[in-house]
Amino acid sequence: MSTIGIVCEYNPFHKGHEYQIEQAKAITGADHVVCFMSGDFLQRGMPALADKYTRAEIALRCGVDVVFEIPFVYATSSARDYAYAAVTMMNRLKGIDYIAFGAETDDLQLLSDIAEITVNEPSEVSDEIRRLSASGISYGMARASAISSYLAKNAAAGRTEGFAAYTEDRLNAVMSSPNNILAIEYLAAMTATDSRLKPILIKRISSAYDSLSTESDICSASAIRELLRNGNIESLERHVPEPCYLMLKERYNNIFPIFEDSMSNLLSAARLLCPSDGDISDMDGDLMNRLGKLDINLSFSETAQMLKCRNYTLTHIQRGLLHTITQLHVSDIKHFKQNGWIPYINILGLKKESSSILGTMKKNCGVPLITKNSEINRIDDPASQSMSRYDIKASDIYRNMIYQAYKTNIPGYYKRSVILI
Repeated sequence: MSTIGIVCEYNPFHKGHEYQIEQAKAITGADHVVCFMSGDFLQRGMPALADKYTRAEIALRCGVDVVFEIPFVYATSSARDYAYAAVTMMNRLKGIDYIAFGAETDDLQLLSDIAEITVNEPSEVSDEIRRLSASGISYGMARASAISSYLAKNAAAGRTEGFAAYTEDRLNAVMSSPNNILAIEYLAAMTATDSRLKPILIKRISSAYDSLSTESDICSASAIRELLRNGNIESLERHVPEPCYLMLKERYNNIFPIFEDSMSNLLSAARLLCPSDGDISDMDGDLMNRLGKLDINLSFSETAQMLKCRNYTLTHIQRGLLHTITQLHVSDIKHFKQNGWIPYINILGLKKESSSILGTMKKNCGVPLITKNSEINRIDDPASQSMSRYDIKASDIYRNMIYQAYKTNIPGYYKRSVILI
């Protein structure tokens, strides 16, 4: 019996995700699929369209056996930390055999070789990253450019095996795709943690991750979110599996959808009531100074757009604004990393027929496996208590956003139970 691990957001779950699960099981012959899903807030610094329990239940009804939650502090972090945390969770559970992920390319060797460079970064690459960052471009762009240039130059000189067929333009294209970047980070995290996971790369068959085209049944999550922004729930039916559509339609304009501007008042309040002490994640001094000059009454999306510039990606800015709201401190994240990254693992949902694998995981897990939210209070560990407070805060904030949008009062953190189907 073998198990596949998938890192996901499912925002929302669509037919491309269904295809990924089917392909991963066909390739590996695995019996189970276990997902490691972001909670109520996502890596782009945005709230999820639907709450984490709704998305977990949809995943279970669409082919997943167990859903675990990636802690808020990593679910809303950089691609590197997001991937490293997820891989660490899989390593801790000791019951995951494969990690399956999508990318725009099916060249696993290329992605693996790039990942190796990110783990064991040559001084030439490090120097180029510093030079490019100093010129004003974002760190992510600087790193991608530095690695592409390094590989292309060494391939042309015959010093780098396996890259001779790749030009710098081709390598830049590979490293400019968010899906490829995440794939590289998963592979890098596996190398850095000496993981026994076996990577399963599945090439995307849908449009690009940010394409708004809905011509195909399999389209991007961005396109589906745009349909929802336009108030068109019925148009989702052809793009998502039936169980997903039925659940989302049932909850439409009751607790779903939630968009980023639901955080506008929270952002204004945080700016007024919690002046930054310089310790907020993704908010350096320059970004804080620029934020301080903006009108306090701008919406969340307007604020992010006003801050957008060459130095920071929009995603980085959105994360900084979210972390301003949640007061996520850099010092806390540093403490969590120094204490093993993952001090506990929280379960969101489970298929009853798959309960045996959860029992095995709980027995062998290297950290406490939380099956009831109140159990977190019994863990006598400062890192666990501190990290869980961010999870609870994020849950309460999302719950309040639902109430403000729809006047629906969903259960609080300690009143939620694991989804069982």
